Amino acid sequence: MNHSLVRLISSRLTQGVRRKRFLKFTKIVALASVTLGCLALILSLSILEGFDRKLHNTAERFSAHLIVTSFNREPLPNYEETSEKIKENFKQVTGVEPILEREGLIRSDLHTDGITINGIIPEKSVTEFEKFITQGTYSFTDDNAKEAIISERMSEKLGVKMGDKIVIFTMKDNSALNFGGIKADNFTIKAIYKSGMVQFDDVLVLIPLKRAAKLFDMPDGTASSYKIMLTDMHQSTALVDTLESYLRYPYFAFTIFNFHGSLFSWIELQKEPIPIILGLISLVAVLNIITALLITILEKTNSIGILRALGMRKRELLASFINQGFVIGLTGTLLGTGIAFIFSKLQESYGIIRLKGEIYFLDTLPIAIVPEHYLLVIAVSLVLTIAATIIPAFIAVSISPLRALRFK
Repeated sequence: MNHSLVRLISSRLTQGVRRKRFLKFTKIVALASVTLGCLALILSLSILEGFDRKLHNTAERFSAHLIVTSFNREPLPNYEETSEKIKENFKQVTGVEPILEREGLIRSDLHTDGITINGIIPEKSVTEFEKFITQGTYSFTDDNAKEAIISERMSEKLGVKMGDKIVIFTMKDNSALNFGGIKADNFTIKAIYKSGMVQFDDVLVLIPLKRAAKLFDMPDGTASSYKIMLTDMHQSTALVDTLESYLRYPYFAFTIFNFHGSLFSWIELQKEPIPIILGLISLVAVLNIITALLITILEKTNSIGILRALGMRKRELLASFINQGFVIGLTGTLLGTGIAFIFSKLQESYGIIRLKGEIYFLDTLPIAIVPEHYLLVIAVSLVLTIAATIIPAFIAVSISPLRALRFK
C-alpha cells in the first residue's frame, strides 16, 4: 500500500472547487461533536467521582466508620472504661472517641442561630477533622476552657472572628422544652473550620468535653456517643451487630453508611442515568462523523471515479477514508480531553463553579482527575470513530468507476 498516496488523498477529501466551504463546515461539525462528546464524557465522570470522593471523605472525617450511641439519647457513663473495653475486645478498632452532644443556640451581637454542640477531646480524635481547620488549631487550652471551634460559614453569619466572644445556650433536659432550665455561657472562638458540606458547617460547634458536661449539667465522664475508627471502613457492616451485642442495652450501634445514607443514596442515584446519557452523546458524535464522510463521498464521487480509473486500488481508497475519519476522531478526542483536563485543574485549584449547599450538600463543585477515565474515553472515542468510518468507506470503494465518472 502506498501510504504517501493515502495521506495525500485523505488530506484533499474536503478540498475542491465546488462547495469547498460546505465540505469544510461538515468536517468542523463532526470535529466539534467529537470534541464536545469527549468533553462531556470526561467531565461527567470526573464530577461524579469528585462528588463520591468528597462525600465519602467528609462523612468519614466527621463520623468515623462506626457510631455507638444510646436508645432515647440517654447519657452513657464512664467513657474511659467503655473506650478501653471496645479497643481491647475488637482488634479491628484503631481508635475510639467519646462525644457529648446536645442542641442549643449560638448568639453574637449581630445574629442568633440554632446549633449542634459537640463536646470533644481533640487528643482522642479518631477522624481527620484537623484538616478542615482554616484558622487556629484543633485544640483547646485545657479540658475546662471556655473555647469553641466554629465553621467559617457560621462566623460570617454571626459577624465574628478569631478571639471574639460568643454566647452558647442549651437546656438541661434535651428531651423536653423546659425553658426554666436554660443555661448559657460565654465562649471565645479558638479556631475556625471549613468542611464544604453545609449540613455540618451550618450547625456544628465544638467545645471541650468537660466544659460541655458542665454546660449540660451532666456528671464528669459522661458521653452521648462514640466515634469508632476501623482498619477498614467496609468491615463496619459486619461488626455493627457484634459490637451492639457485646455492649448490650442501652448501647446502639450503626455504620457510617446508615448515618449518611441519604448522601450515599443521592450520589448513587446520580450515577444511574449516566450510561444512557453518555451513550446518546457518543451516538451523536458517531452519526456526525458518518454524515460528514457520506457528504464528502457524494461531493467527491466524480473524483473517486477518476482515481479508480487511474489505477488506485480499493484498499488504498478505503484507507484514505478511514484515515480521514481517524484524523477527525483523534483531533476531536485530544481537544476534548485537553479542555476537560484544563477545566478540571482550574476547578480543583480555584473552585470556580459554586453550588447551593442546601441542595447539593457541597458549596463548591467537586471534581476528581482520574487517569483511567481519560484513557477509557480516548480508547472508546477512537474505536467508535474508526467504526463510524467503515460504512462510508465501503460505500466509497463500492462505487463503479464508470458510473462515478458520469456523476455530476
